[in-house]
Amino acid sequence: MFAITSRKSLNPESLGHLPLTIHPVPWGAVGGEAVFENDIVALSVDARLHNRRELCSMVGNGAADDASLVGLLYLRFGLGVFEKLEGTFSACIIDKKEQTLVVATDRFGIKPVVYYADADHFIAGPRIGTILSLPQARANDLDYEALVDYLNLSAIPTPKTVYQRIRKLPPGQFLVVKKGETAARLSAYYDINYTENGRGEEYYLKELPRSVEHSVATMLETERAAGRTVGAFLSGGTDSSTVVGMMKKVAGSVKSFSIGFDEPGYNELDYARLAAKHFGAEHHEYTVTPEDVLTALEVLPDVYDEPFGNASAVPTYFCARLAKGLGVDTLFAGDGGDEVFGGNERYATDTIFSAYHRIPSLVRKGVLEPLLAVAPAALPIVGKGKKYIRRANIPQPDRFFSYNPVMALGKEAIFSPQVLGRVNGYDPVSWARELYTGAQGADDLDRLLYLDMKFTITDNDLRKVTTMSENAGITVAYPLLDHHLVDFAASMPPALKVKGTYLRYAFKKALQGFLPEEIIKKQKHGFGLPIGVWIRTQGAIRSFVSDALLGRQCLIRPFFRDGFIEELFKTHQTTGAAFYGDIIWLLLMLELWHQKNLSRIGQIKL
Repeated sequence: MFAITSRKSLNPESLGHLPLTIHPVPWGAVGGEAVFENDIVALSVDARLHNRRELCSMVGNGAADDASLVGLLYLRFGLGVFEKLEGTFSACIIDKKEQTLVVATDRFGIKPVVYYADADHFIAGPRIGTILSLPQARANDLDYEALVDYLNLSAIPTPKTVYQRIRKLPPGQFLVVKKGETAARLSAYYDINYTENGRGEEYYLKELPRSVEHSVATMLETERAAGRTVGAFLSGGTDSSTVVGMMKKVAGSVKSFSIGFDEPGYNELDYARLAAKHFGAEHHEYTVTPEDVLTALEVLPDVYDEPFGNASAVPTYFCARLAKGLGVDTLFAGDGGDEVFGGNERYATDTIFSAYHRIPSLVRKGVLEPLLAVAPAALPIVGKGKKYIRRANIPQPDRFFSYNPVMALGKEAIFSPQVLGRVNGYDPVSWARELYTGAQGADDLDRLLYLDMKFTITDNDLRKVTTMSENAGITVAYPLLDHHLVDFAASMPPALKVKGTYLRYAFKKALQGFLPEEIIKKQKHGFGLPIGVWIRTQGAIRSFVSDALLGRQCLIRPFFRDGFIEELFKTHQTTGAAFYGDIIWLLLMLELWHQKNLSRIGQIKL
């Protein structure tokens, strides 16, 4: 179900005719939606609610399904309903009495909502494609700033989409359209608050395993109560291994699913097997081949409604397909653990650069930097010192993104003069600064965690895992993104997350003896696809990519500076650097998306 409403008025008496029209089209991307209507309210929700029993007690246990439950809660609590819901959900509510339309998404945007607005209409739905299917949505104009973001980040950050008039609803927020008001009102019912509670290390080491176990147990209960068969992604990393272990502890058995690659440096199946054996999991594996990548390239443009360049979507898809073929309905994933507990390598890197600013300013600016400025550049230690100081002097969050493609190469080196004119000096880190400075936490680490929760999790990892899994017929649950667990971790002192350069200090210490020692000590990897290597070494992939991007029929060429694409291929072939291979993949995904949507947006004319 999605809604179209005139910006001029709402009709409380009839839902069958404009200015308010409700169409019986799935609100949930997998069709798991439920609908409820009475004389006051009409709504549709797509939800996995973990506190259903508690919610039912609030409304007298009269709810037959999730939609009627949310409807009755809305009648009692109004817009306060969303903070009562625990789990994942998206909702569209028509209040006939108040003549309002409300759309909402869950605390981390696991079930997304997008919306379109112009002078005459407001349209909301679960996917961009849902909105574009309606003739009322005049949304063909591209957002060129969003395209710059895509090339820099591999995904487009909320609230932008690739279309100027379509926006993503931020996580933990709802939007209200009301008769007589010219603008929709955006409100937050949840945000992460990084305020320490004054408790020490001993408390967190004791409570952390309990909190993780409780989250896993709660989600298992939800899935099993609905009769769904459950398994788990298993990469062999800390997060997925913890989830698998807790599932085994709670349920007594667990099915795990892993992906491998026939490529040195990318195959982590040995760690996955170690974890599976340690916990006694029923373990299943699939090895992704170059031929599988070509198969996935036929699927990806249909799955994503806007450019999306996280190459790990490919192994995620085949892992989910493996699980579905073995009768699994829901896979538990460990996504979020690094961003909740401090596990990304760049957090440790930031600690190294932040240390420079603990040196008194008089020494830094009056002694060290002047000395290095005149020292012989040929000396290796001088060159390294200059690089260190240059990066250390980049303020956060700019430093966080300084190695991303657009920031590292510069807009002028990538984009055509016509695109540069369209973006009019756009700063690709401006959105990140807004999140960084708006975080409810004083420590730099917490601000970086907040930034990653908003973008890396909501706009990148969740889009990758949820969307590709749904395409394979699998629903995904994220125990490490239970908001109680997230709030618990947010209250931890930063030094318990990253201690010096030791990542996930409290998490790993608390789970010693539960996780295998080898997994606690291993470096993070995940389901990373060796796409850069395969573009260089696998003939079929190289030919496909070259034909798409170097041929005369390439649709995205007007976006880029003359010669940029050819130079990119040459540099990648010469150096073999993954950096350039990753950019080629981003261009390929943009090209395939454009081919898929050519009839809508037409040939690029700048």
